[in-house]
Amino acid sequence: MNTREQFGKYLLLKKLTEDPLGETFRAGLLGSNGMERVALLRIFNGQGLDGQRLWQAVEGRTGIPEVLKSPNIGDGIELGQIEGIPYVAYDYISGKNMANLLEQAARKRNFIPAEHALLITERIALGLASAAETRFGDNRLLHGFLAPHLIIISNEGETKLLGFEVGPGLRSFAGNPVIRQHFGRYLAPEALAGAAPDRIDDVYSLGVMLHELLTGRPLPPPAADGFGSVIDQATIATEGTPIAPELKDLLKQSLVARDHRIRDAATWHKTLNKYMFEGQYNPTTFNLAFFMHNLFRQEIERESQEIEVEKTLPLPVVKPEPAGTVPVAAIPAAPSPPPQEAPAPGVQDSTGVREGTASYVGPPPEKKSKTGLILGIAALLLLVALGGWFFTRGGGNDTETVAAAAPPPPPPPAEPEYTGPSEEELQARISELISQESQLLEEQYQSQLTDLQNQLKDAEQDAERRRKEAEERAQAEAEQARLEAEAAAAEEQRLAEEAAAAKKAEEEAAAAKKAEEEAAAAAEEAKLAAAAPPPAAPRAPQVRRGDLVEAGPGVKMPELVRRPRPRYPEMARRFNKKSATVLVRVLIDENGRVTRAELAGKEQKFGFDTEALRAAEKSVYKPATKDGVPVKIWHTIAMEFRDR
Repeated sequence: MNTREQFGKYLLLKKLTEDPLGETFRAGLLGSNGMERVALLRIFNGQGLDGQRLWQAVEGRTGIPEVLKSPNIGDGIELGQIEGIPYVAYDYISGKNMANLLEQAARKRNFIPAEHALLITERIALGLASAAETRFGDNRLLHGFLAPHLIIISNEGETKLLGFEVGPGLRSFAGNPVIRQHFGRYLAPEALAGAAPDRIDDVYSLGVMLHELLTGRPLPPPAADGFGSVIDQATIATEGTPIAPELKDLLKQSLVARDHRIRDAATWHKTLNKYMFEGQYNPTTFNLAFFMHNLFRQEIERESQEIEVEKTLPLPVVKPEPAGTVPVAAIPAAPSPPPQEAPAPGVQDSTGVREGTASYVGPPPEKKSKTGLILGIAALLLLVALGGWFFTRGGGNDTETVAAAAPPPPPPPAEPEYTGPSEEELQARISELISQESQLLEEQYQSQLTDLQNQLKDAEQDAERRRKEAEERAQAEAEQARLEAEAAAAEEQRLAEEAAAAKKAEEEAAAAKKAEEEAAAAAEEAKLAAAAPPPAAPRAPQVRRGDLVEAGPGVKMPELVRRPRPRYPEMARRFNKKSATVLVRVLIDENGRVTRAELAGKEQKFGFDTEALRAAEKSVYKPATKDGVPVKIWHTIAMEFRDR
């Protein structure tokens, strides 16, 4: 009979992955009441590690699972060791690690969409930022060995970061050729050089993983001037288009020398998060879950079947032995589910720990023996035979009479027959139950898939509706802008004509006045003769048209003629911002046009500032005057926003 192996107090249910760091299992934590919980068990027995040395480096971090709690970090159960082999146990997560995700996506040519890449790295950065706010002893928690093999993407679209307990210890093996070959490209240069961990190191790893998720291929070696040209030439795998400039800047600030790198994961997260909300992408865990189900459909179905079978696994009540001791007995394995598609590369469909690790297999249960029953029948026959011998020897001439009168010996009791189902019947029943369970799971999956497809259809229809609304709004705005431009041109022409008429009237008035003055002067000269003093020269005007002035005596402020209604920002509605007031300072020229606009008060953000400046620049005024002369002037206005 097959048996399942144990690793200390953990019953190994299924080997999930194997890599140079070691093996990962779905395991049951055994206790006084049987299997108490299902765990994701990471055993660090890889060929690139020295278990004893790793344990010495991390044994002081056993308290981390108790203090480190975050939605984007795996819920730790414990950090421990068995015979010098370290392990970390987490609450079980149904999903795939990011290395499996990248490999499967490349193998099936079903690359990860950009919005999923952004969501995954945003959640990783958020987990790192949360850990950095957690104190363990006198220090804040850092990771130090950020790689896809320690990141789980669940079937529900959640991202979970593992390995804070052992990250600094694993970092000390970065110089090992095996570790460097498989993980070196994800580690910062200072980590490979043996420098002490720093929070800025994980920023480099974030940049590497974001680039790989977006492009669908590992980050190539840098050029002579660094990664700048590599990033500029990179394209998004699913779209074939260059990476957006904002993301290029983020990658370039991540993949540089430590002194010029973004200072920590929190700042990195803030930068990416701003781009996600202001950019064209709308990432959700629902869409990521749908992508995972499409990419790993058969593996997810098989895991569901296996877990259902494991729930019926007969378990003894076992008192877990201390770490490093051999368990009392192995546990019988549950029937295997029906064969499915072969697992993805790197996944081992097994329950055994690799040879050379601390795993133990107990003897199989003994079968019931019929030896006692056979011995009993033999003893009864022997007594009957002895009785016959006694009568034949001790009865003399009455032997034949006694023998004739004696009743025949009772027949030996028949061996009791086994009335339960046969082994073939049990196997048939198990197959029938598994088939029924598979059919039920298939129906449930189809129902869930139909729901997801309907939701996706609704989402696409909603996106199409919003797209049409945006197009209609853009057309309306373009038409409004055209009308405003025509009105502004007409107004400008009117103002120009008025200015020309005003100028002509001024010139005529000046000429008439001059003629009157000349006539008066001539009369005065004739009257007073040569002794009269010459007339005073006219005083030059103090202000010229188009001069820049400030409010004051003789200045008449500009009057608003027309201003387009500012559009309420879509981002403000998304964040439920109901109102705002933006102060704008505008420069109005001698023709009443706004030649410059800038914020005069505090930024309101959420799109309010942009819309206010746009409306202010398109405003038309009756120009300011000083002493009746049109002039330029700065004017401050308040733009009010109310969401109707």
